[in-house]
Amino acid sequence: MKNTSQDTNPPERTWEAQSFRYKIFIANTYLKTLPLMLTGALPKLVKGVYYSAKGDKENRIAAFLAGSKIWGDTVRRNTKTNLFSANEISIPKSGHLVFSNHVNEMDFPFDCYFIQKPYLANQVIKSTLFAYWWMKAMGSEVFDNRNTMSISISVRNLIKGSKDNSYIVYPEGRNTYSEVIQPLKKGMLKLAFDHKLPIAIVLKSGITSFQKNLKGNKIAYKYFGVVQPTQFESWEKLRDHIQKIMVDGKLELDAFLEKQEF
Repeated sequence: MKNTSQDTNPPERTWEAQSFRYKIFIANTYLKTLPLMLTGALPKLVKGVYYSAKGDKENRIAAFLAGSKIWGDTVRRNTKTNLFSANEISIPKSGHLVFSNHVNEMDFPFDCYFIQKPYLANQVIKSTLFAYWWMKAMGSEVFDNRNTMSISISVRNLIKGSKDNSYIVYPEGRNTYSEVIQPLKKGMLKLAFDHKLPIAIVLKSGITSFQKNLKGNKIAYKYFGVVQPTQFESWEKLRDHIQKIMVDGKLELDAFLEKQEF
């Protein structure tokens, strides 16, 4: 789980290369959102639907975000995962982009548990109908990266929505299936720079362990504070600064996780 440099993207770093066992595990993890909606998360669902009917967007999002944490905690218990936080994760409620490393499909439940913010996510989440519906209900923006118009609409909605919420985005732009921070893409960095949206950084370590072991893993999160784009004269310099924080911070978090006992 070492993160010594930016690796390339070898064939095993794709969804297609993952084991059949892992793919079934992911499918079950997301399909279980439906029975959870009708059991443990039902009170949050009822509240969310009630506030939605009243046109109360703020409380609707809060109710569904609380429900998403129940999903994350259910996944934690079902997989016997040991969670560690290296510090207090205290992200501003609104006006920020939350940058986090994008590892694999298990990002979503654990980010829901630790970070509890809406997402800017791509169309892959649409393949799991109920998870997609819940994501939208909690204020997430879902775009189709094959459709320029879809991306533009989602970005406009995100900018508008940032007045009331902070959003999780993944600046690496894809699932990396790796513990190594990959080169950051232009899109979200340019967006943050152009619209002067502060960037809160939250990293995680250990998520790749699910690609081999479906239970009994350990995961750690750490908050690395806020970066102000207004302090940089170009989005490229902002990118370089964020890249360094994420690469160095990931090494630090990996070392922290290795010391944690089950």
